[in-house]
Amino acid sequence: SSRCSAKAVVGLSSPECSAPPHLPAAMVVCTLVAGDDVSALKIKVAAKAAGVDLKLERPKGGACVPELHIGGRVVRYTNAVIRCIGRIFEGSDIYGSTFIENAQVDSWLDWTEMEFGSSEPPNGEAAVEKLATHLESRTYLVGQRYTLADVSLSCSLAQLKLSLPPAVQRWLNTCTAHESFKAVGGAAPKGGKASASASSGAAPAAVASSSSSAAAPAAALDDASLTAKYSTAVGGRVQIKKILEAGEALVGRKIRVCGWVRTMRDQKQVMFLELTDGSGPGGLQVVLDPAVPGYESLKNGCGTGASVMCYGVLVKSPAAKQPVELLLKDPDHEVQLFGSVDSSDYPMAKGKHSMEFLRSIGHLRPRATIIGSVARVRNALAHATHEFFRERDFIYVHTPLITAADCEGAGEMFQVTTLMADAEKDGGRLPMTADKKVDYSKDFFCKPSYLTVSGQLSVENYCCALSNVYTFGPTFRAENSHTSRHLAEFWMIEPELAFADIQDDMQCAEDYLKYCVRYAMKHNRADLEFFDKQVEQGLIVRLENLLAEPFQRLTYTEAIEVLIKESPKAKFKVAVEWGMDLGSEHERYLAEKIYKKPTILYNYPKDIKAFYMRLNDDEKTVAAMDVLAPGIGEVIGGSQREERLDVLDRRITEMGLDVKDYWWYRDLRRYGTVPHAGFGLGFERLIMLVTGIENIRDVIPYPRYPGHAEF
Repeated sequence: SSRCSAKAVVGLSSPECSAPPHLPAAMVVCTLVAGDDVSALKIKVAAKAAGVDLKLERPKGGACVPELHIGGRVVRYTNAVIRCIGRIFEGSDIYGSTFIENAQVDSWLDWTEMEFGSSEPPNGEAAVEKLATHLESRTYLVGQRYTLADVSLSCSLAQLKLSLPPAVQRWLNTCTAHESFKAVGGAAPKGGKASASASSGAAPAAVASSSSSAAAPAAALDDASLTAKYSTAVGGRVQIKKILEAGEALVGRKIRVCGWVRTMRDQKQVMFLELTDGSGPGGLQVVLDPAVPGYESLKNGCGTGASVMCYGVLVKSPAAKQPVELLLKDPDHEVQLFGSVDSSDYPMAKGKHSMEFLRSIGHLRPRATIIGSVARVRNALAHATHEFFRERDFIYVHTPLITAADCEGAGEMFQVTTLMADAEKDGGRLPMTADKKVDYSKDFFCKPSYLTVSGQLSVENYCCALSNVYTFGPTFRAENSHTSRHLAEFWMIEPELAFADIQDDMQCAEDYLKYCVRYAMKHNRADLEFFDKQVEQGLIVRLENLLAEPFQRLTYTEAIEVLIKESPKAKFKVAVEWGMDLGSEHERYLAEKIYKKPTILYNYPKDIKAFYMRLNDDEKTVAAMDVLAPGIGEVIGGSQREERLDVLDRRITEMGLDVKDYWWYRDLRRYGTVPHAGFGLGFERLIMLVTGIENIRDVIPYPRYPGHAEF
């Protein structure tokens, strides 16, 4: 009993494992405090999670704190004992898998002791709220694994009668369902109002999952919540993602799924199908008995790509790949072939395909696992964008796609005209002026018009009336570029902040980027784990590091000085000098090699930036900023806008633009001008950042680039 003062003998749990060099091979003795249930529980769960055996014995003396005896050395106090146990096997990840994670685990252990070290924590509710914010997009406290931090805090919260927010209750359910907690026999959480299992007095059952998703609460497993909306045509289907997330909790339930065949194996006495329905990257194995109704229809045309409906019972899978599979064998079970496929000419036959090949079959490539995962992450980041700005009282403005203004002053714009079509009807003659130029007064808009390269100038009008606004839509650039970082059609997020300067702008950009990453990690965990395995190993750690600390900030001039100093070692292809437009190699070197995290550069030379960026007092630089991300380079560009009319006119003229074309933009400076700032983020660059995909053509459904406008 933990109520009795006891000592625990700690031994190596696996015969094949030996004690590390810094520990003797002999048994380790641990003394537990009399009457301290929480300390005893923490130590026992930590030992079980670390793979260390505990055998309780009564202590010889009257020790009042936990003690760990290692040879002639004694370790005292709960956190110190837990840390020591966590280090017995150095190859274990229970203490974190990196140096940074080790430090984070230590911080959480200390925080737990400080906030929840007593049976009635004085600041418990405030601490729980802070915890909820941290856990909003996480499964565990540190990294992607169950660590000592989770052990300590979950054991503390499981013994307290606190009302827990959903994110904390979800995490606590996950921890108390962990095999180490259940093996020790820890009590269920006492007071979380958000958990039905907690209030019932029984520890929540583990819910197996193909990903690290949190355990699904029992309330979410009823038929109404499982059945996909608008699926009465097939009798009500269940998404495969929900089945895999719930896992063994659904064993014994009759389930109907619809989807496309990823693989098929016909072994005469039984047929195996792997189905996917687009709800997640994972597939569901279906096992069919030849006696099931509809089986014969599968004999011809049920290869990879065929669409089927399967109705059967969910059973525990004997294979380790996934926890459950759908079994069809009884007379009331059914399989129906919707659409057959001739495997001999189906382009997406079993096997991996290059990204180049997938682009050539844009109508079918969404069926590839990697493109499906990209689509789901893209969808999530679009939702995150609107949620971020809505929560901060920004107003969404639809800006025009057709414009007469060149926002960037670069001249690389697609022209919108009806003159060519009219000329074909008129013998190929274009209307010309007296000085032999095209007479655009005869065109549809009566002036040269283009597809926009940015909605910024238009959204600024609304900023100067509604304060904080944003636009999110497609933009276009006629740049003859074939690189992996450029598209002719792409999407931009462009907020504008009234009564704000460059500092506000940089903070908003950082907050937005972190919000999007958190959102994807919360809602698309399985997809990110797929990318981590198949696209960029270490992706999730990189994203966690992005969230872990503030972005680095330095001026353009300071960055140039750093790059010049590093040039002999870096061996840049393009020499570094002040006034240059930094290339991708320079930007990535700063973010990946020097600061090893997202980096914001600001105060750029005026000659390489747009006319609307505010001129600094030095008359050489403008209040512009770029956010550089590891693996990507520039992901956000922004500035404080020039609100002084005389300076704006001078800058427009210097850029070779016609002041008359911007009469309405100038009016904003004439009538109640205000300091304001904004930025633009290329949506596809954001998706590349979150997924690890290296070619921008693979993160947009239908890429448009020189010579390619199919589908």
